[in-house]
Amino acid sequence: MSINAGSATSNITPPLGTAIPGGFRPRYAQNIHDELFAKALVLENESTRIAMVTCDLIAVTEQMVDQAKQRIADRCDIPPEHVMVNATHTHTAVAVANLLGVDEDSYYTDWVPLKIADAVELAVVRLKSARVGFSSVNEDRITFNRRWHMKNGTVQMNPGVGNPDLVKPTGPIDPEIAMIYVEAEDSTPISAVANFSLHYIGTDNGSAISADYFGHFDRLMRRYLGESCISLLWNAASGQINNIDYSGKTKWTTGGHKQAVKMANVIAGHFITEMQFMEMYDTLQFSGKIGSLTFPRKKITDDDLTLAEKILAVEPGTYDAYETGPFSWVVGQAIPKALVDVYALECQRLASLPKQLTSPVQVLRLGEAAIVALPGEVFVETGMNIKSKSDAKPLFLVSLANGYIGYICTDEALTEQGGYETWAAMSSLPAVGTVSAMEALVASLLG
Repeated sequence: MSINAGSATSNITPPLGTAIPGGFRPRYAQNIHDELFAKALVLENESTRIAMVTCDLIAVTEQMVDQAKQRIADRCDIPPEHVMVNATHTHTAVAVANLLGVDEDSYYTDWVPLKIADAVELAVVRLKSARVGFSSVNEDRITFNRRWHMKNGTVQMNPGVGNPDLVKPTGPIDPEIAMIYVEAEDSTPISAVANFSLHYIGTDNGSAISADYFGHFDRLMRRYLGESCISLLWNAASGQINNIDYSGKTKWTTGGHKQAVKMANVIAGHFITEMQFMEMYDTLQFSGKIGSLTFPRKKITDDDLTLAEKILAVEPGTYDAYETGPFSWVVGQAIPKALVDVYALECQRLASLPKQLTSPVQVLRLGEAAIVALPGEVFVETGMNIKSKSDAKPLFLVSLANGYIGYICTDEALTEQGGYETWAAMSSLPAVGTVSAMEALVASLLG
């Protein structure tokens, strides 16, 4: 089945003054370092059309995605199960949900689905005969597990470089860079897609809007391949994977945007190399499926709610009765006293939700390759486990896709290790048993 392909962008930069998520307290946009985009790639053969849209956002909510998919279905004749919308996870974007101490910017979330759909519609307008290639390569020098076992028996996130109390990381990294390259019949580049496990890098100014290293990757690839080539960087299972080696063995000499450019260059360099060896296909079969993951949310007890009320009744950071792990869901390391009011509010938010929640899980097939799209910040072990059980060549594990349920932690992390990622919040909804249910659903969709 011959292939047509098109790519396009739509500007989704918010206005100045908008709240920026990614921390425990609100920040507000005072500058624009670089614009945010929804970047779309559309592929079709004689019978099937699929669309993939990557947004320079910390997350995409199911409500946003559903609105965008409905408009895409109406205007582009692409069914929802054939459309994947994911976020990069830049921490210098805009508040798309109530996350920790930052409230949703509802004006933005009402508007941005239209812009997401626009990116797809523009890509459809630009469809032309094309070829598609796939590859993967390992890069194990630039990512590190940020969760560490400490000498006191706890597990801590970001424990400090060279901390004398470090024992070992809690788990591995995933070094795979999986790639899709799309070019026109005349060899003009259309799109370059990379999939890598790296949470984000960070910037120089937390009050300046930026797409972080994900945006640098796109701009670098445009320099290499031309302005018409739209490049998407999908975040793989990277819930606890970052760019800092806390052992102190790897010492970076830069930070912020300079570091983000360096890391984007690493990914781009691998891509440019692997392009030279890809087998390019001018016929492929495409398909898509969506399943509904039913999972338990973290339990909030009556005692948790009573404690939350007491904490919220006093000034932040002054609740002296807070001692190690008073909330029922805290394991190991205690929440710092300066943040207990944030988690007290999160207790109230979670308690208002049903005890069982649902979220979409999607599989797209591109010939022998497969894309598994998961709705949160997936731990690396889960992503690697899904990959190990699949015969797809390659398998793209895309996190933060089609919705957001927060950190999807392993059962071991929830019951034995604890730490920031496990603390009950709208950014960490799933309870024990979620990963096994999700892996089973993925296996059934992969068939």
